[in-house]
Amino acid sequence: MNWGPWSHPGHAAVLALVEERAGLVPPSCPASAEEGIARAMERAGLKDFDAYRVRLTEDPSALDDLLIELTVGETYFFRTPEHFEHLRSVVLPELRERHGPDHTARMWSSACSSGEEPYSIAALLMGEGWDEHMAVYATDVSRGALARARKAHYGDWSLRGGWADRMRPHLRAEGRRYVLSPEVRKRVRFSYLNLALDTWPSADSGIWKLDVIFCRNVLIYFNRPTIEAVARRLHDALDEGGYLFTGPSDPPLGGLAPLESILTEWGVLYRRPLPGATLSLPVPAAWTEPPAVTAPTSTTAPAWSPSSTGVPGTAMGTTSLGTTAPGRAGTGTATGITSPGLPGGSGTSAMPSGAITGRPSPAWNAPGADGGRAGGTPTHAAGPPRSAQGTMAGTSAPEKPTHAPSAAAMHAARQALARGHWREAAQHLGALDSDADTAALAVRALANLDAAAAVYACTEAAARHPLVAGLRYLESLLLLGQGRAADAERAVRQALYLEPTLIVAWLILGRVLRRHGDTSGAMKAWREAEQLCNALPPDAPVPHADGESASRLAEVARGERSRMEAALAAGEELS
Repeated sequence: MNWGPWSHPGHAAVLALVEERAGLVPPSCPASAEEGIARAMERAGLKDFDAYRVRLTEDPSALDDLLIELTVGETYFFRTPEHFEHLRSVVLPELRERHGPDHTARMWSSACSSGEEPYSIAALLMGEGWDEHMAVYATDVSRGALARARKAHYGDWSLRGGWADRMRPHLRAEGRRYVLSPEVRKRVRFSYLNLALDTWPSADSGIWKLDVIFCRNVLIYFNRPTIEAVARRLHDALDEGGYLFTGPSDPPLGGLAPLESILTEWGVLYRRPLPGATLSLPVPAAWTEPPAVTAPTSTTAPAWSPSSTGVPGTAMGTTSLGTTAPGRAGTGTATGITSPGLPGGSGTSAMPSGAITGRPSPAWNAPGADGGRAGGTPTHAAGPPRSAQGTMAGTSAPEKPTHAPSAAAMHAARQALARGHWREAAQHLGALDSDADTAALAVRALANLDAAAAVYACTEAAARHPLVAGLRYLESLLLLGQGRAADAERAVRQALYLEPTLIVAWLILGRVLRRHGDTSGAMKAWREAEQLCNALPPDAPVPHADGESASRLAEVARGERSRMEAALAAGEELS
């Protein structure tokens, strides 16, 4: 398998072993992966790649240590409160009604990291009166993380979420740390488990006949065969009528296991059907492995006229997408969900925001073929183009015209939003269309009416079209516009997994990492964007950049790096 450019072939060999043993996909950022491997090798006391591969084969703890470097253990108490609110207000009452007051609720946090997620589940159950009728299981592939979870000592970073106050009554301050109460700790049973291995579900481990599974932001790291296998095992681990919560950036599981998809106002969750229920399974989209990271060789102009300035023109309807506060339906104000504000030479934003303007963007296609194309010319030499569904489309498939929603559709959407029905509004505009380009254009229109509704619609559209990198990029812009930097990072990283040469996504990633204080990661992202731009003709328009040229975006990336270097040299605080 081609893992992309590496400074030493030993990196590719190590990652091939990781894919074989743990099912992890090739990383989208080779430089970060190399650094992670180097740190893990240093801890193992080894410098030779062959010797390190032997160690990984013979010592499970060494493999666990490397997996920590290659994945992100981002967690905090009650992360994604919508999931916990749905558990509290819908799932728990339904369990009690169906099974009676003596039923023991069986919950599983399948990738618990340092323990915030399962402890949040336990605290919620205790608060809802399930103290004597609950069993919370927590597993992880990292033995180090499990040790920290059992210790249950936390800092302020674990209490940064919107529901943090719900956990404070269970924590005792000890200096600058917080110690979790024994009452909550004793409710959670921790154990080691590698989700990629066929060792579960099993009655011995307790991972079976579960009422609720939290498997969030885990599947994004797995390759397609592993996702399919894990999806089937998740189904098998659930009791009939049991619920599965996945992360907003995790791939959709429809068609991979006989799970019922349940749409809520915040996204999708899954359920194992009750006895006697019928379930129609969709045919899963064809899948291709991610392409090698190669520089684009050519591009053609997008289907619209480039803007004459660094900022795109107007958005759908009569409003323009600016930097004002998010507007509500019918107010005539801008949503503010444009670029993250990368400064240009004239003081205005030169960051491409064409992904959310009213003008159609280039067709977004599956990875492994022409994912970086603009107007029809492939940028990857990985075979003939594919459609957004992953099927072979031939080498000369014409661009299909996309049409903006009609005035009647916009009016109907405004009325639906006024009633609080975001999904109805999305349907009026076509955001849930089976065609990815139509859905993307509709999401951009919806962003002018209601920012939150656009996020919901885009998340669902991305789940319907899992191979379309442009939708994940659009999702990252919308999330960043709402200040949800962590979720924006996950979305943009998934876009880069699907399309490693997506220049605008590298620019967004740099901005997000800068907000997180990861100066090294931000510099690398902007450097990657600049290098990809330099591989194009200077005046070539960049895909999804609203007509901005390669030379202009190279200047933006270079300017961001220069400003960060200057700020670091001056000791200024970065934001």
